[in-house]
Amino acid sequence: MATLEKIRQRKKILAIVIGAALLAFIIEVGIEAIGRSGGNSAAAKVGNEKIDIMAFQRRVEQEAADDQQNNQQVDAALRQQQVLDEMINEKLLEQEYDKLGIYVSDKEISELMVGKNPAPAVMQFAQQVGAQSPAELYDFIMNPGKQGIQDSQVAELRNQWNKLQNDITKQYRFAKLQNLLAGCMQANDLDLAQMQADEAMTNVITFAKKDYASLPDDKYPVSDEEIKAEWEKLKPMFKTDEDVRLIHYIAVNIDPSAEDIAAANKIADAAYIALQKGRGVDSVRLLGTVQIDTAKMEQKNIPAKVRDIFASAEVGTTRRDSTMGNHHVMYKLINKELSLDSVELSYVVAQGDAKFQKSIMDQLNSGKSLDDLKKANAQKVDGKLNEWQRVYNAPDSLKAKIANATPGQFFSYMSGEQGATLMRVDSKKAAKTFYTVATVSYDAYASTKTSDQLRDKFQDFLNKNKTAKDFEANAAKAGYNAVEEIISPSTAQLGLGIYGQSAIKDSRKAIKWAFDNKANEVSPIFSDNNDVLVAIAVDDIYNDGYMPYTYQQIKDMLTSRIRNSKKGDDLIKQYQGKAKDLNGYAAAMGAKVDTVNIVFANNGDPKLGNEPGLIGRMAAAKQGALQGPWKGENAVFVYQVVKQEKTNYNPSKEELANRYNQSRGAQVIANPRTIYNILSKATKVKKRLIDFY
Repeated sequence: MATLEKIRQRKKILAIVIGAALLAFIIEVGIEAIGRSGGNSAAAKVGNEKIDIMAFQRRVEQEAADDQQNNQQVDAALRQQQVLDEMINEKLLEQEYDKLGIYVSDKEISELMVGKNPAPAVMQFAQQVGAQSPAELYDFIMNPGKQGIQDSQVAELRNQWNKLQNDITKQYRFAKLQNLLAGCMQANDLDLAQMQADEAMTNVITFAKKDYASLPDDKYPVSDEEIKAEWEKLKPMFKTDEDVRLIHYIAVNIDPSAEDIAAANKIADAAYIALQKGRGVDSVRLLGTVQIDTAKMEQKNIPAKVRDIFASAEVGTTRRDSTMGNHHVMYKLINKELSLDSVELSYVVAQGDAKFQKSIMDQLNSGKSLDDLKKANAQKVDGKLNEWQRVYNAPDSLKAKIANATPGQFFSYMSGEQGATLMRVDSKKAAKTFYTVATVSYDAYASTKTSDQLRDKFQDFLNKNKTAKDFEANAAKAGYNAVEEIISPSTAQLGLGIYGQSAIKDSRKAIKWAFDNKANEVSPIFSDNNDVLVAIAVDDIYNDGYMPYTYQQIKDMLTSRIRNSKKGDDLIKQYQGKAKDLNGYAAAMGAKVDTVNIVFANNGDPKLGNEPGLIGRMAAAKQGALQGPWKGENAVFVYQVVKQEKTNYNPSKEELANRYNQSRGAQVIANPRTIYNILSKATKVKKRLIDFY
């Protein structure tokens, strides 16, 4: 099969085969950083195995190139952290595969790539490059000499095939691990019977409660020793996977001043005047600072602000949008034309000299079928019939040929010494009106003068507040907002983990500074993000693997927990034995009697609050027996089961098994995130990007 010649005839496929040149992505410091790290070139250590920094760098470069090809803008530090996490997960899986003996055989991967039932991704790839099957594509790229093609001409296509094979091998191996785990988590008859019992009975319960919040906090003081003791009891809750820093940072937006905005308004006004005067946008281009986008479109796709106006307006009509902040937008109707749009076409590629091309066209026009011609002229004729295409953006020469073509007759659209593309117009829809609209925009930016003034003011603040304590205490008085954050070596951007706070792009250097310096120190100004000035202060350093009880959020949580326990003990003493029924206890508590329906398998009821221990007690309580007072997490409760209702629904064994798998079985344990979490906790992982970037 002369596949390469087919590909040459198809421009879209040509791009896939040849491929775009990968853009270089240069990672900062590189070899210099490796030297500073004392020769340790590991980006991370997973158990006893290392992830080499150079292998990591190559992976980041490839991801960055893919981002650029896909027109994606991703913060470099975010991409680095994502790649490292992926490589760590891959290493964790490889180690587990080796322990369990999970592998993909050559026979299995051959079946997935070129077998009778290849993987969908392989089928899609083959179709994209014009091959009839994955097996045909494989033969073409692995044995180009059979077609008289040089190996270098299919090198990029082979690279794509090998990458796809590697990805599918990983996916299939991971699926084997998932299936193994799923098979270990099947419900037995006892599990299913217990699940059915948990769901079968509903306890209708009346209760009264006394909330701890109703008691004054100052009557229940909590000492530092008590907080520390409670922290020790709950210590595993506060474990950290990495060293962390408690910091405050200030971010100063480099926004345009009133003077800058006024200057921008003048430029926008000048742009609009220039846009009004000319038929096109050339006069606006002379300003040099505006952005111009011109596109041909249907009425429905015209920007909403001017859609109705331009639908009936004359060419040259100009409109200005209302200014949104410092963003100016204006529109001009450049052209309006009636054009062919949807056309049903057939095309045939004939590879041969002019005589051969004419022969094929004559046979087609005399009624010869494409299939018969393909069989009679193996590898020299191919094509597609009756395909609807949109041609409004096609070259005028093609639209003219389509418009003037004899219906049902093939004509030569493109031809050369070695082949031709023959085309036939099968059907045409009515012409549509298309509008060419120019969108001109201009943004106001801070001038150099404004940027310098903002920097000078910020630097003056830092000169006067050289300790972390002063940095935080005096920020508001100087007009700044000092934001508290916990960061680790894996933190890619400041503000990334703070609810309601936008992350700051290109802030990785400031984070690295925090790990290279001591507590109570204040950083210089970082301006890697051209729109923001950043400074950071290190409040505390936590390197022992646990967040300390002195950290304010933890301290507040522990204090509330201890105080609530004291309030509960006090209320139990106060109410114990003070009444003989629920109404009596409710009166003593100054509360109302309320009702809830409790099913052990459910999560409780909002009326009770977060009380998991209470739910279990209520589900197991005997009907009619008064229970309590009982000390809960947030209140003291007295309750009574007044009625038990058993459901008449009797689920099948299969239904119970499915619900078991969804709630606690295979679908939970075999979830990729669960697998990675289990493996990462079972293996010591040390990330070292902070040593390099």
